[in-house]
Amino acid sequence: MKFVPRAAVSLLLSFTVIYAVGCNGSQPDANRSTSPTTTAKPGRWVAQYQSPASLKTPGINLSVFFYSGISVVSPDVVFVCGDVPGPKPEDERAGVVLKTIDGGQNWTEIPINIPRMQVPTLNSIHFISPDAGWAVGADSGQLGVVLRTTDGGVSWTPSRFGHKQIPTTVFFIDANTGWIGGATPLPGEEEGVGGPSAILGTTDGGQTWGSQYNLPISIYDLAFVDNMNGWAAGSKGVIYNTVDGGRTWNTQRTEIEAGDLPSDPASEAGKHFAIRGIQFLDKDHGFAAAFSTEEEAGRLITTTNGGAAWRRVWLVGDAGVRDIFFVSPTEGWAVTSKAQYLYHTIDGGRSWLSEPRIFDQDVTLARLGGTDASHLWAVGGGAIFHRVME
Repeated sequence: MKFVPRAAVSLLLSFTVIYAVGCNGSQPDANRSTSPTTTAKPGRWVAQYQSPASLKTPGINLSVFFYSGISVVSPDVVFVCGDVPGPKPEDERAGVVLKTIDGGQNWTEIPINIPRMQVPTLNSIHFISPDAGWAVGADSGQLGVVLRTTDGGVSWTPSRFGHKQIPTTVFFIDANTGWIGGATPLPGEEEGVGGPSAILGTTDGGQTWGSQYNLPISIYDLAFVDNMNGWAAGSKGVIYNTVDGGRTWNTQRTEIEAGDLPSDPASEAGKHFAIRGIQFLDKDHGFAAAFSTEEEAGRLITTTNGGAAWRRVWLVGDAGVRDIFFVSPTEGWAVTSKAQYLYHTIDGGRSWLSEPRIFDQDVTLARLGGTDASHLWAVGGGAIFHRVME
């Protein structure tokens, strides 16, 4: 079961401002502090790394070299995870981690070689320092796997956990405390995502994991701001919040969640949104990226009070919003399912400037990460992309 769909088509218009539309899209936000007016500095996204194996095969569909997760430790140190074709034609896919310690000028590709264990899929990676990090995925039997490193990815210690779900996201707040979210098929189905899952927690650095809370949905992303306060987002347009380190989770009203009863297909619930990415800058300011599982449509929703209220600020009619990354409550970037362009906002998501992705093939982008406007990366099919200022 592979979590990230792999399809991409081109977008229209370069460096065009796209205005948000919605119930609150043109209204001032009384809860948001007023920031000095700034001017968006245009950028473009260039391929900083391609797998050497992909360069040896002209004309290959580069989505088979797929990077699904990113963790930015500093402007210099970045880790990426994903999976690539195995070294032999008969091999299944092979998990891989990539690392840079010079801001992307050079990347090191680290194949995941675990004795007596094949790891063909890696879905998420998180480092808290240049040395300590974790990656999650699945083994060849489609059992969830957690990999831990204390030497910057040179070596990895694996562990399986006894929960029938594929881990999709991992988040650590310190060297000991972390969480995993996962996905299962819908009831009655053998493949896919969207079914019930458990949030797993650890307090010993990932040596052991326990189920903290069972949820009726699959979780696609996690965000914590400290040991107590965190958010989990996933299928059915639902966001959960914890204020006690994950022991209990409560739903938050997102305005895009699916109901239990049949709904108008034209309504938000009828579009069956899934929340693919969530980020919090502090306990109050958060952002979430959503895509429809029924049609080409996306949403960016934001909160200024920790999720007590979420509101739609960007309604995308022809693409799903796959991930977001903000450096302040007003400035951020987004990737959509149509990945010829990435998008930049300096007003909290009300309007967006398109930034071109410079590459010779259409590829799907999955995740964003960075530290500031000069140190941003996007990953997905084919390559690792870096933002360059004009």
